[in-house]
Amino acid sequence: MNRCFSVNPAVALGCLRDFYFAIVLREGIYCKEIVGNGRCDYMRIDLIGAGSLGLLLGGKLALSGNEIRFWCRGNEQAQALKSTGLTVSYEDEREPEWMNGDRLEAAAAIEFADGYLQKPSDWIILTVKQLVLHTELVEILKPLRNSKSNIICFQNGSGHMEMLQELLPMAQLYAAVTTEAAKVVSSVEVIHAGTGETWIGRLQNLKNNKCTINNDSEVISLLEQLNIAGFLTRLSNEVETKIYRKLLINAVINPLTALWRIPNGELLSSPARIQLMRELYEEAILVYEAVGVSYDVNAWDTILQVCQATAGNTSSMLADVLAGRATEIRWINGHIIDMADRSGIAVPAHRWICRLVEGMNVEKE
Repeated sequence: MNRCFSVNPAVALGCLRDFYFAIVLREGIYCKEIVGNGRCDYMRIDLIGAGSLGLLLGGKLALSGNEIRFWCRGNEQAQALKSTGLTVSYEDEREPEWMNGDRLEAAAAIEFADGYLQKPSDWIILTVKQLVLHTELVEILKPLRNSKSNIICFQNGSGHMEMLQELLPMAQLYAAVTTEAAKVVSSVEVIHAGTGETWIGRLQNLKNNKCTINNDSEVISLLEQLNIAGFLTRLSNEVETKIYRKLLINAVINPLTALWRIPNGELLSSPARIQLMRELYEEAILVYEAVGVSYDVNAWDTILQVCQATAGNTSSMLADVLAGRATEIRWINGHIIDMADRSGIAVPAHRWICRLVEGMNVEKE
C-alpha cells in the first residue's frame, strides 16, 4: 500500500461499530494500521483562535467525536457558538455539517489558563494570527510556564516557535504547515473552501525537542484524529523546510494581493505584476542561498501554479487589510529582511513592500 486515506468521520463518531483504517505516510517515518472492535481514544483539545482555520479544524474534529474547547477573542462569539452551534459548509455538493451548541465548549481566550490548569487537555492548537500570538497571547499563556503541555502551531511566517520556547520551556512544541483552505461566513459558520494537506513536525533547533517524531505516541494519536476528521495529515522530520517553502510563496503572493486588493489569480493578468512577483522571488532566493535554507528548484513554477489553482481566493493578508486588521507581513517578508540583514544581502523590493503594507495597517477601533 502506498497511499494515504482517512476513514469517513461517521465511522469515528461515537465508535458505535467495528472500525478499520490505515494511515500510511509517504515520507516513510510512520506507518501504522489499526484494526479494532472497541472504542476509539478521543481527545480533549483546546483550540485558541476561532477564525476561519480554527473553526474548520475544531468543527471537524468535534464532528468526529473529540472534545473541543474553543477559546475565542471575546465572549460574544463564545456565547454564539454555545447557543447556535457550529456549521461547516462546503463549496462542492456535500451537505453542510452542524454541531449542536450543547456539545460545544467555548469561552473567551482570556479565561484559557484557568480552564486549562483546572482541566488539562491532550493538545493545545494555536490558530491565532502572528500579531495576536506575540502580544495578547503571551500574557494568556504565561501561567502555563511550568506545564508539560503539547502545543501545535498553525501560524504563517516564522519566529513564533522560538518565542514560544522561551515563554513555555516545559512544553513540547510542534509546527504545522497546511494547505487546507477555509472561509468565515460568520462567527458560527465556516466554509471548507479547499482540501489540502497538513504536515506536523518539530523544529530541530528548539531546546527540548527530540530529533524525530516517528515514535511520539502523543503526536501520532493527534495525527490519527486529524485524519479521521477528514484532514490528510502526515508527520515530517523536515517541517522547517516546508515552513520556508510556504513562506516563500506567501512572501511573493500575499503582499501584492493586499496592495492591489485583488484575488490571487489576478496577479498573473499583466506582465508588470508578474515582474514584481519575480523581483520578490529572486531576492528571497538569494537570501535563502546565503543562509542555507533549502528551496525547490521549481519554486517559481510552484508560485505561478498556486496563483492559478487559487485564482478566486482572497489571501489572508488581503483579508486582514479589508477588515482593517494588522497583517502578518513582519513575520513573512519581514523575516526575509531579517535574514538578509544577517547575511548582508540587499532586498529593496521586500523592504519597499513591507513599508507599503505596514502603512495600510490601521486597526479599527
